[in-house]
Amino acid sequence: MRSAQAIVFNAPREVAAEEVPLPPLTDTDVLVEIEVSSISPGTERWVLTDRLHVPGQPDLTAFPHVPGYQAAGTVRTVGGAVDSVRPGDRVFSRNCRPPADWCGSWWGGHVGFHVADHRELIKLPETVSARAASSLLLAQVGFNGASKPRVGQGDVAVVIGAGLVGQYAGQVLRHRGAHVILCDLRESRLAMAARYSADEVYNNADGGLVAFIAARYPKGVDIVLETASTNRTIRIGIELLRRGGQLILNGYYPPEESSLDWHWLRTKEITTYCPNSRTRRRLERSLELIESGHLKVEELVTHEFKFSQATDAYDLLLDPTAEFLGIAIGWSSIRDEEDPHYVIAS
Repeated sequence: MRSAQAIVFNAPREVAAEEVPLPPLTDTDVLVEIEVSSISPGTERWVLTDRLHVPGQPDLTAFPHVPGYQAAGTVRTVGGAVDSVRPGDRVFSRNCRPPADWCGSWWGGHVGFHVADHRELIKLPETVSARAASSLLLAQVGFNGASKPRVGQGDVAVVIGAGLVGQYAGQVLRHRGAHVILCDLRESRLAMAARYSADEVYNNADGGLVAFIAARYPKGVDIVLETASTNRTIRIGIELLRRGGQLILNGYYPPEESSLDWHWLRTKEITTYCPNSRTRRRLERSLELIESGHLKVEELVTHEFKFSQATDAYDLLLDPTAEFLGIAIGWSSIRDEEDPHYVIAS
């Protein structure tokens, strides 16, 4: 059995770059040489700080943990039953299949080679770079949320939070015909939003968002998409909505932020959407928007690190003062000179 380089969370707030074992390929597996993987800042911060716990579900983040769920690279080897891709194809790969004896939890996106079922891969158009494609799953999260509400031409949508999900969602809402106002507390993120993701931006550091919207839209706005993941910002979003408006909860809400007073929604007869996870069709549709230029992804990458600099990359996530959006991990600097060889499992 061969091994590959990977990013490993060995304990809360402890990041290492080290080798992990890889399983052999089965007849339906493909070996993908990863060029770029992308960090999902919110989710991976929750994991690294040991705060991603869902009541009633098993612990998916026991340490040691191999994080990540989005990467792009080139097919190198295929199993005997694989006919959907061939060596040389460029693909999006969500993760690497875990080795049988791995002790801990495994998502397996940040691994230098992926052993993956061919049905999980998505072939990339020639015009979409690996750097852009490596953010596909998180782009789909924004696409999913922005696809939920009814949107009429010129409807006003407020997006709370100018992180990656908020930026992607703002772009898709604009593409669907909404007038998008994106708010945040950081000028650097708002500057990116003004360029790529919104018709207007608002810095709510002074807490004046509700008054600002009320002055412009006395009856309230049509849509609010919330990504900041707090009860406080959800409540603000409800205040912004008109009667019969639509609310999209597009973040991860930890237990202390997951209690919602339904009376807030009932008083305005608000329709609420709770998008989650991914589907292949949504991933493919998001990729189509990236290819057409309607969804800007690569433009939002502010930092790229080599695999060997993984600790520096995650230091950004743990620093509350750090300014960043997309964070990409490059893997090309760690290749062996020899082509890897894997034996198809019998």
